[in-house]
This record gives sequence, C-alpha cells and structure tokens, in this order.
Amino acid sequence: MGRVVLVCIALAAILVACVPEAPATEPVARGRQLYRSLGCANCHEPNLVGQRLGPALDHIGTVAASRRPGMSAEEYIRQSILDPGAFVVPGYQDSMPRDLGRDLSPTDLDALVAYLLSLK
Repeated sequence: MGRVVLVCIALAAILVACVPEAPATEPVARGRQLYRSLGCANCHEPNLVGQRLGPALDHIGTVAASRRPGMSAEEYIRQSILDPGAFVVPGYQDSMPRDLGRDLSPTDLDALVAYLLSLK
C-alpha cells in the first residue's frame, strides 16, 4: 500500500510540473517566462561544457547602454530582438533568429525588453 501511495504522489508531482505556468501579467515576470519559453537560454547561458553560442545576458540591462553610442539600453535591446544583425557582439556569430520580433505580440516584446533591462 505504501508503494502505491508513493507512486501516486510521484505521478501527481509530474503532472503538476507538466502543467504550463499561467502567463504573468507583470512585465518583467512575463518577460522572464518568454525568455524561458522561447529558449533564449539555449544560446545565452552556458551549455553543459560551459560554452555559450550567444553573448551572456546576465548584465545586459547595464551593458546595453554602452553598446551603441547615442542609443539607450532599451533601444539597443529592442533593436537586437527586431533586427539581430544590426549589431553583433564581437567574438560571436550573427546567429540570432530573424523571426523572433515578428512572432511576438507588442505586449510580449515590451515584456521581454523589460525583463532583459532588469538584468543588471
């Protein structure tokens, strides 16, 4: 009987883990959800051997303001999503998906930008 209960608890935990998270309404939280669901971490965070395909975004909210003279951090991040080839960080290839900006609603784009700006 005890094993049956443990199996039921394990199955319930798996089912709960598989239920999609409800979309957040607060922009930074929604942007974090989008970052995860779009797979941004696949390129912008270290893989199993510690390498990244794209530049680190850990401090992009601060770094973005210095990437292009005369361009705010918000403008730079937005442009990097909508037109990824406009500026390629030295040492990385121009491999960002081209359709990302087209596929996001204006609200989701704003949320993703807000999340990235929060990474200081």
